[in-house]
Amino acid sequence: MTKTLGKFAGRMLLVGCGNMAGAMLDRWLAAGLDPARVAVVDPVAEPREGTAHFTTLADWQAADQSADWIMLGMKPQQLGDVAGELAAVAGGAVHLLSILAGVSLADLAVRFPEARAQVRILPNLAARIGAGVSAVTSTGDADSAAIEALLKPLGEIVALPDDGMMDLVTAFTGSGPAFVFRLIEAYAAAGERLGLSGDDALKLATATFGGATALLARSGEKPGALVAQVASKGGTTQAGLDILDEGGELVALMTNVLRAARDRGRELADIARGDD
Repeated sequence: MTKTLGKFAGRMLLVGCGNMAGAMLDRWLAAGLDPARVAVVDPVAEPREGTAHFTTLADWQAADQSADWIMLGMKPQQLGDVAGELAAVAGGAVHLLSILAGVSLADLAVRFPEARAQVRILPNLAARIGAGVSAVTSTGDADSAAIEALLKPLGEIVALPDDGMMDLVTAFTGSGPAFVFRLIEAYAAAGERLGLSGDDALKLATATFGGATALLARSGEKPGALVAQVASKGGTTQAGLDILDEGGELVALMTNVLRAARDRGRELADIARGDD
């Protein structure tokens, strides 16, 4: 069943509409968001049918546009370039939404002190098909029902009490799809090395990962319990698991991957604040 926007209403401005913001917008439009109530400011992105498209904030303002919801979807390094001009229109009843990696609620409150609420959202690319996950936290007088209605069409929602863990969540779920895609790519490459054709290896790998994650999500069982249902003592699966589990190296590798992504998020936050 297609999830709709329910209680969400108002006019939305997207400042930046790259891959992630564009995926969110496409999903919202598919869920019934009126494109006539959406404006995009982005000098590079392709216009979406029915939405107003501007290359600069000045052009948007000159067209006598207004917004109840403003979402920051550009690169975090560009926050300083737009914050001053945008702060003038991000006040009163406006919800200021941000998907910027590393930019905290405190940073947003300093940049946009007159906004009704500052809302930090960390989605991932699977939002494009309504199968993503969005972590969300906010400060100020946030309309939680409208925010939930906005995020439901994108997939699962995880509400965090504060944004203290948002840098890790950015790495864990925001960057996570890329890590999964790389694992699938490596799994397929290994199959190809051992004799499968490239096309067959990728098809089999995609179906294997997709089926396994779907089963995990629907069964309600822990991963280890499902592992036990596949593996048997002395069997083929256990032989492979012995390699994966050796020395705890797989967990160590993934820890290092997430640590690197998390730390880069913190570096981006320093750049956005103008820190050395």
